[in-house]
Amino acid sequence: MQRIPFIFLFIFFISSCSNPIEVNQKDVYYAWKPYLKSCIQASISNQLMVHKTVILNGKKEVKVLKMVDWEKEWSLFLEVDLNKPAYEKRYDNLSDKGFYWYSLKQGEHLPVKKLVIQVDSEDRPTKVEIEISQKNFLFETRKKLFMNFVEGNVQTYYIEGMQKLAWGNPTEFKLMGVLLPK
Repeated sequence: MQRIPFIFLFIFFISSCSNPIEVNQKDVYYAWKPYLKSCIQASISNQLMVHKTVILNGKKEVKVLKMVDWEKEWSLFLEVDLNKPAYEKRYDNLSDKGFYWYSLKQGEHLPVKKLVIQVDSEDRPTKVEIEISQKNFLFETRKKLFMNFVEGNVQTYYIEGMQKLAWGNPTEFKLMGVLLPK
């Protein structure tokens, strides 16, 4: 009989710990990831297609895709989220009126080296440029990502890069996408 109150007390303490308090963190850098997520939703809602050109080690392939998984298609762009708590003081802010420019501070070792966002009068992106690189004893990657907007909506995107495993030849790639209405 003495165990029943203990069990209720134990369940009470466990259940009180299951609802963590959410802390709203203020963005230090331009809120790129949430903006791009809204573009993804708009692209899904408008059922946009993409004219896509891929060049892999010199071999070119062109397609028009009607069904696009935009999260997957723009996954490299989505990975560029500088508003993580661990990144707070790791980038120099070289921004000025009309553009945001973040550059990795000297001595820091993060994949995103540079993020430049040109904006219109409503603070919507018009052009985005991103540089990413990583190198360790297993592999090396370098990527440049570009995205162009009209009235806040993605119109084109371009990715060029290189990947190299320590024991292999480099793989070079380019990808260009032009959004089309359905």
